[in-house]
Amino acid sequence: MWKLRKLTGATNDYVRSLKIGLGSLHAGLSYALRSEGSKPCKMNLEKMEEVYRKWEARANPAQQNSQTRMVWTPAEAGGMPISKQRRNDKFREDPPPERRRRRSGKLSHPPSLDLVPELARFKYTPPAFYDMTGGQRPFMGRCCANCTSGSREMLFTSDIPGMGFRNVLKFNKPRGGIIARYFPQIYLAYSEGVNYSYPSAGELAKEVLGSRRVHAAIHKGAISDSEGRAKEEFEYNKALQGHARRAGQVLGNMAASTSNVVLRITGWVLLKVLGMILFCVNVHQGQIEMLKRAAKEGVPLVIMPTHRSHLDYVLMSFILYIYGIRVPFVAAGDNLNIPVFGWVMRKLGAYFIKRKLDKEVGKKDHVYRALLHTYMEEVLRTNQNMEFFIEGGRSRSGKALAPKGGLLSVIVDAYYDGIISDAFLVPASVGYDKILDGDFTNEQMGRLKKKETFIGALKGIWGVFTSKFGQVRVDFAEPFSLKEYLDSAQMPSPLTSELSSHGIHRPHPHPVLKKTVSDHSLYGTDVVVEDQRQLVRGLGEHIVYDAVRVNSIMSTNLVSFLLMTKHRQGVEFSKLVEDAEWMKGEITARGRDVGFSGEMRAVVKHALALMGRNLVNTQSRQQRPDVVNETESQDAKKTRVTEKAKEGAEKEGEKQAGRDQMVVPNMALPEVFVLSYYSNTVISVFLLESVLANAVIAVANQEMHTLNPGQQNKVTLSKDRVLQKATELCDLLQFEFIFVPPCGCLYTALSDALDKLIISEIIQSEQDVSDGCSSQDSRWARRVASSSAWGIDDDKDDEDFGICTKEEQITVNSSPELLQKLFFFQSVLGPLIEGYWLTACNLVRLLDRDLPESEFSSLVSDYSQDRVAKGLAIYTESCAMDTLRNAWRLFQHWKVIDSYQDAEKIKLVHLKEPFRNEQKLGDFIDKIEAFRT
Repeated sequence: MWKLRKLTGATNDYVRSLKIGLGSLHAGLSYALRSEGSKPCKMNLEKMEEVYRKWEARANPAQQNSQTRMVWTPAEAGGMPISKQRRNDKFREDPPPERRRRRSGKLSHPPSLDLVPELARFKYTPPAFYDMTGGQRPFMGRCCANCTSGSREMLFTSDIPGMGFRNVLKFNKPRGGIIARYFPQIYLAYSEGVNYSYPSAGELAKEVLGSRRVHAAIHKGAISDSEGRAKEEFEYNKALQGHARRAGQVLGNMAASTSNVVLRITGWVLLKVLGMILFCVNVHQGQIEMLKRAAKEGVPLVIMPTHRSHLDYVLMSFILYIYGIRVPFVAAGDNLNIPVFGWVMRKLGAYFIKRKLDKEVGKKDHVYRALLHTYMEEVLRTNQNMEFFIEGGRSRSGKALAPKGGLLSVIVDAYYDGIISDAFLVPASVGYDKILDGDFTNEQMGRLKKKETFIGALKGIWGVFTSKFGQVRVDFAEPFSLKEYLDSAQMPSPLTSELSSHGIHRPHPHPVLKKTVSDHSLYGTDVVVEDQRQLVRGLGEHIVYDAVRVNSIMSTNLVSFLLMTKHRQGVEFSKLVEDAEWMKGEITARGRDVGFSGEMRAVVKHALALMGRNLVNTQSRQQRPDVVNETESQDAKKTRVTEKAKEGAEKEGEKQAGRDQMVVPNMALPEVFVLSYYSNTVISVFLLESVLANAVIAVANQEMHTLNPGQQNKVTLSKDRVLQKATELCDLLQFEFIFVPPCGCLYTALSDALDKLIISEIIQSEQDVSDGCSSQDSRWARRVASSSAWGIDDDKDDEDFGICTKEEQITVNSSPELLQKLFFFQSVLGPLIEGYWLTACNLVRLLDRDLPESEFSSLVSDYSQDRVAKGLAIYTESCAMDTLRNAWRLFQHWKVIDSYQDAEKIKLVHLKEPFRNEQKLGDFIDKIEAFRT
C-alpha cells in the first residue's frame, strides 16, 4: 500500500511539474515571438517544429554522453576481472550512482509520458549552457566544430568521456617474476615503454648542414660581414669559413640525441621521485586514447602546451612514454643547457634554442635562423613527434600569454613545402596545486630575473625534496588536422573599438592584414608573406584558446580566487568551504573541470596547507564570553560553562572547531603576487561575464551608487550601449586574454554572455519587467530562446516569424544577492583595469621629454608600488610588472606612444600626435578610468 501511495505522490508531483512546464512553454513562446508593443505575431507551425528539432538535437547528445562516474577501472586497464570488480563495487563505501538513487527513492530517468514525450524532455533536460551535471565531470578538450569538424569526429567516440582518470604514479604491482614483485618501478619503466627509432644527432646534422637553405644563409651572412671593406673578396672568403665553422658549432649545441636507455632509466627515476613530492599526476584516459589514435595515423604529433614550470618538459615526455606513444623532440631554452641537466634533457629529446634569435637589435642572424628552421624540418621529415611551448616562456602571472608564431610557422612551412603530408596539432595544459619552480615575485616587483646555474639547480632540487606540492593534472585537447585547419581557416579580425580609434574612422579593407603579436618569426617580416603570418597568428591564438579551455582548475586556484575576489578582508573557514562548493558548481556548469575530488572541507584544508602561512593566515576567532548573571554563584557558573562545552563538543566536534577559524589572505607586497598567480587561472572561466559586469557598471556610472538593494528604484541601460562598452574593454585587455577563437565573433559571444546574465537574473530585460512576468516564466523563456538557437545568426528566421526588433533596454536587478554577484564578476578584472589606468596616468611624464624605456618602466613601477604603500590602490596586485608592461605594449599598439633609438642606440619612448596635447591625453586617460568605478 505504501508503494502505491508513493507512486501516486510521485505521479501528482510530475503532473504539477507538467502544468508548470506548459505555463513556462507558453511564456517562452510569448517572449520569443513578441513583436513591438503588445501586438501578437503570426507563427508558422512548421517553423516551430524545426525549432523543436533543433532543440532536441542539442539536448539529446548531452543526455547520451552523460556519465555517472569518471574513475579509472582496473578491468579496463587489464588489472582486475569484471566479476571481481562488480563484487568490489557491491561492498565498497561509495556504491555506484544507480544504487544510490534506488536507495534514496530517486529515479535516474524521468517517468515516461507517452502523450507528450517532447514536453517531458523539455522539463527534465536543461539547455546546453545550463549544464546541471549533478556530479558529472565535464569532458574538456573537443576541437573546434567550425574550423576542424572532420577532426572532431575522426578521433572521438561516445565512450571517450567515460574512460575516467588515472594516476600515472600509481599502478597495480605485477605478480610474476622477482624483479616485477620487488622492483615494480623498474619493471614498469622497462615494460611500458616502446623502443622507437630516433634519428641520431649526426644523421640530422649531416642533412641540415648540407641543405640549400643553410648554404644560402652562410653566403648571405658572409656578404653582409664583408660588404664595403677593403679586399672585399678576401674578407668574404674569411667570413664564409667563419660562418660555416660557427654553423657546425651551433648545431652541435642545439641538436637532441634521444636515447631509449636513458628514457627507461628516467622513467624509473621519475616514478620514484615524483611519488615522493607529489600526491598524484592525473590524466584523463579518454584524452590519452585520442592521442593514441592520432599517433597511429602515420603523421607527426605536434604537442603545444601552455608553460608554467620547468617540470612541464619532463611530465609530457614521461606520460607519453608510459602510454607507449613516441616521445617528442622538445624545444627547450638554452638557459637550461647547463652541466648534467642539459645532457639528461638532450637524451630525453630536448633540442636547445636561443631565447633571442638575433645577437643585435635590428640585425638578423640568418645562419642561426636557417639552422633552426632546417633542423625542425628534418625532424618532421623523419615522422618524429614534436613539442614546443606556444607561449614561448613561462607565464609570470598565471594567465596564458600571447602565442609566439616562430616555431609554429616552421610546421606550417613544412606542410606547404610538402615535407609532411599533414600533422596533428595537440593543445595541452598542466595544472599544479603548487609550482615547483618557486614564485616570480622578484620579476613582478620589477627586478631582473636570475640566470639558471648548476648550483641554483641543486638548491632548487633540495627545496623540492623538502616540500610537498600536492597534485598535478595534465590535460590534452583533441588533436586536430593541420591540413584541415589551413583549408578552412580565416584571417583573424582586428579588435578595434571607440577606445582605440581615438575618434578617427579608419576603414579596413578585407581581409585585414595587421602586424602579428610576435616579432620572433624565424624569417621575419622581410621574407614571410604577410598573409601567411596572419594565418600562423590565427592558428596560434586558436591553440592558446583551446589550451586554456582544457586547463583544469586546481584546489589552490579555486581557494585563491575566492580570497582575491570575495574575501580580501578574510572569511570564516566554514563560509570559505561553502563558497568553494558553490564555486566548483559554477565552474563545472560552464564546461570546465576541477583537478580535485572529495569532501570540500578537506580540499580547502589541503589548499591552505600548500599555500602556507606566508600567503594565508589561519587564526582562531576571538569569541566573546557568555553574559552571566552577577548574582550567580561561581560554582554554578563553572558547572554551566562545563556542561555547555561538553554539549558543543559532542554536537559539532571538529566541525565546530573549523567554524572558529578565520582565513585571512596576505595582501602585502610581494606575497600578493603569488596569490594572484594562482587566482588568475580561474579568470578565463568567468571572463566574458566579468567584461559585461564591468561594462554595465561603467555605463551606469553614478547611478549604481543610488541603487539601494531591495528597493523599487532601478538603473535602466541600453543593451547596445553595454555591448559597445564591453567591446571597448576587450580592446583594452587584448594583450591579456584571447576572448574568442579567430573563427568566432566577439559581439556574438558577448551577446550570449549577456543573455546568460539575464537568465541568472543578475540583469533583467526591460520588457520582462514592464510586462510583469514571473521570474520562473522569464527564466524558462530565456532558456527556450537560447536552447532553440534563436540569436543573431537567425535573422532570416526572425523575418519569417514577423518579429520586429527595436533597441532593447536592460535593468540592473536590485536584489542584494544578485547585486553581490554583479560586483563579484566586476572584481575579477578589477586589478588589471587599475594597472592599465596607472600606466596611462604615467604617460603625462612624456609630455615634456622623451624617456629611455628602462627609466620609464622603472618610474611606472615605482609610482604604482608607492600608491600601494600609501593605501591609495584598490587592488594591491595592480602594480605587477607583467600588467604594467602589457599596458604600454597596448598603448604602443594603439599608436599612443612609440619608441626609437638615439645616436647611442638607447631605446627612447615618446608620445605621438595628437596625444602630445595635454587635453587630448587627459581625455584618453578618462576613457580608461571610466572602467575603474
